[in-house]
Amino acid sequence: MRTEFYTNLSLDFSQLLEDADDYNVNIRVGENTETKEFRAHSTILRARSPYFKRALSDSWVTIKDGVILFNKPNISPNVFTLIL
Repeated sequence: MRTEFYTNLSLDFSQLLEDADDYNVNIRVGENTETKEFRAHSTILRARSPYFKRALSDSWVTIKDGVILFNKPNISPNVFTLIL
């Protein structure tokens, strides 16, 4: 029973990433023609990553139309896909 719960929870989180409904973070990675944008949820990023907890703090972010804009040109889209 517990395993099924965690499996379903993992699938739910994966679905959030795919659908990006109600996202509040737009992450742009890569440079030049090798860029990609990811839509994510700051609450999940902060809860799962000490890096994002600091990086998405109020003093470090740019917000446009209620969405946090986060740029990481030094990370390739393929690598960031694995991280996220």
